[in-house]
Amino acid sequence: MSFNLWLSWERTFPELPVLDFLSHIPDQLSDSIAILSVLALIGALIKPTKGFLIVVLALEIFLMSLDQMRWQPTLFQFLITLSICVLKPKAFKSYFFLLLSATYVFSGLHKLNLGYVNFMWGKFFLIDYLGVPPEIAYHRLVKSAGLVLPLIEIFAGLLIWTRYRKLGWRLLIIMHLLLLWALGPLGINFNSIIWPWNVLMIFFAILFIKEHAFRVNVRHFMNLKGAFYLLFLVLLPVLSFFGKYSPFTSFSLYSGNSDYLYLNSNCLSANATSFKSMEFEDNTYISIFDWSMEELNVPMVPYLPVFKEFKFYYNEKCSGESKYKIRSYPYKLEDSFEF
Repeated sequence: MSFNLWLSWERTFPELPVLDFLSHIPDQLSDSIAILSVLALIGALIKPTKGFLIVVLALEIFLMSLDQMRWQPTLFQFLITLSICVLKPKAFKSYFFLLLSATYVFSGLHKLNLGYVNFMWGKFFLIDYLGVPPEIAYHRLVKSAGLVLPLIEIFAGLLIWTRYRKLGWRLLIIMHLLLLWALGPLGINFNSIIWPWNVLMIFFAILFIKEHAFRVNVRHFMNLKGAFYLLFLVLLPVLSFFGKYSPFTSFSLYSGNSDYLYLNSNCLSANATSFKSMEFEDNTYISIFDWSMEELNVPMVPYLPVFKEFKFYYNEKCSGESKYKIRSYPYKLEDSFEF
């Protein structure tokens, strides 16, 4: 569902390595490692030994270091899950439970903003999907109702730590079913890469509902490895609210207030004319978000350091003049800034 994200065969979107020397690795080698990673993953599913899991984890870390576009929330969650299997197999349920809870709590917290209420709830869901008239969708009471959903997500993510955990998991299952309905083929048919992720999250919730005797042992986290996971799942995500950490590795999902990168360049292909664009000072700027979704089937990582990496590697390939602009909430054209 996202072949161009991992393979270079038909890819024109720049790869954004974590370190510059990684950009010199040949595409053929990178493609071979990606295929090897898939084979290793199949082997791990057939025979889930620690050796297989270590190989898959090592290959995935290497592949994700080659391109920051691969640091999507679902892939980050997968990487953390793999690392738990390797580093804390005996305490897997407790650590995986922490990962799921952090996903829901931070996802809900990121939605508590006017961008979510006005764009994701008001325009995207009520107007574009349900066909609600704008004068109703943007009514103060209707907009306020949009905050109920993220509050339920936060509440359920915390509730699963209590004796009412079954209620929490059921609320989360309902949320995922609604997302599949809205984003799937019966809805707007958008962002297909997360459809199987939503199904998996429902499956995990059902498994935890059936685990009647399961209790999180907080002592599992009182060691060096525990501190490592608390750092990446609890502490670092807090920094994303201040622009100091990537929102995608902080479980920001459909938050509605993401930054968007736009590009004006004479190196763009003819296909770029189909992407969303904006006119500014007699120049046409195309949406990098649209380019990424069209070619890679994942959104552009909405983080300034990644935008800067895109600018650097795109300019390396393009000999002509290129201009870049960033649009931030509330996305007024006059508020766009060049960098």
